[in-house]
Amino acid sequence: MAELSVCGNELVLTLTRMEKIAGVHGDVTVPLAQVRDVDVVADAFANIGGTRAPGLAVPRRIRIGTCRGGGARTFVVARGRLPAVRVRTVGRAAGAEFDQLIVSSADALVVAGRIRDAVEDGRPGVTEREVAFRSGDGTLLAGTLTVPDGGQPGPVALILTGSGQVDRDGDHPQLSIGISRALANALARNGVASLRYDKRGVGRSGGNFCSAGFADNLEDAASAIEWLRTTAGFARSAIAVIGHSEGACHAIALGADRGVGIAAVVLLAGPAATGEATLMWQSGQVMAGLSAPVRMLVRVLRIDVAARQRNALRRLRASSGDVAWMGPRRINARWFREFLDFDPKPLLQQIHSPVIAITGAKDIQVDPNDLEVVAALVPGPVDTVRMPDLTHLMRRDPGTPSLGAYRRLVREPVDPEVLELVSDWTAGHLRRV
Repeated sequence: MAELSVCGNELVLTLTRMEKIAGVHGDVTVPLAQVRDVDVVADAFANIGGTRAPGLAVPRRIRIGTCRGGGARTFVVARGRLPAVRVRTVGRAAGAEFDQLIVSSADALVVAGRIRDAVEDGRPGVTEREVAFRSGDGTLLAGTLTVPDGGQPGPVALILTGSGQVDRDGDHPQLSIGISRALANALARNGVASLRYDKRGVGRSGGNFCSAGFADNLEDAASAIEWLRTTAGFARSAIAVIGHSEGACHAIALGADRGVGIAAVVLLAGPAATGEATLMWQSGQVMAGLSAPVRMLVRVLRIDVAARQRNALRRLRASSGDVAWMGPRRINARWFREFLDFDPKPLLQQIHSPVIAITGAKDIQVDPNDLEVVAALVPGPVDTVRMPDLTHLMRRDPGTPSLGAYRRLVREPVDPEVLELVSDWTAGHLRRV
């Protein structure tokens, strides 16, 4: 049976004679320097995409050979009822033969651990420690400070998560997204420390999530910056802010505040329209992503999705308490009221620090065309990247984008190109200050 092992500075996939015949390929060798990441998948077949060409396949029992699809090439040795080690490489554009390997193994966890250890051995280490700081109103917030091993306090980034009941890693109770965690590790490998923290009332942080407003979240972010400059001892002039979704809105506000003095701003899926306009745009995209039978049913029943969304937003605007009920759901009404009125345009015009804005072409929660607005409004240096097939979750999806695909997408790691671009750009700009 195929075996993955580390030999010197190379990862070697050794095939049996029959596997070589079935896969029409010899042993596969990958330099460790070309390995991006390693993980374990419970079902190899569910993670194989594209067309087998060439190779052998017996549905749900065995698959050996090369699979091509979505611009990627994967070498597979998959067997039913066994977990598999998945190895992602730097890609063929950077010189690798395959974009990834998927190899079934009864000892997948052990094998993946050995490969990961060998890959990490030649890279800078990372140290993480639990920290806590207080926001302006005294709320105690808990987070993680990630620093490169052996590094002195130097450049640092504050990582801000998206909307909802999201913890420091970017995970929601119902969806493990992990964007913040992945960013922290990518930055540390590039010599940049980072702070990420649990929102109010989430994880180990104090406060009440249901009563926390959009303005409270912004105040918490500003307090985190101050903590980095004082208690944590990082250089005042070498702090970046990286925000995803709602976090990007706060990154815009912090970048526009001369008193905060941010050195660089990274916007991941950051809107350039008001909160109300963004939510209305979302409703149209969600409708377009429904299956054809469901869209037909909506038309037959004469359901006006946009009108319903407008009505829901009017009800939220008319509310006065921290919490409101929208049907069976308990909503943080205060946050919505403040977010609906948030307009990033005048703030973007006040950012003189370098900015990079990245939004996926398949994003259905933030309009990718907002990148043009960001580029037009920011007076300082600005880069915008509209990434093909990238979704709001910072994963790629070659299919029709929809909320229904989210649970499938989070089984994949955060897009490595996004992580590399953000960490390289941030490190480069912070080293210049």
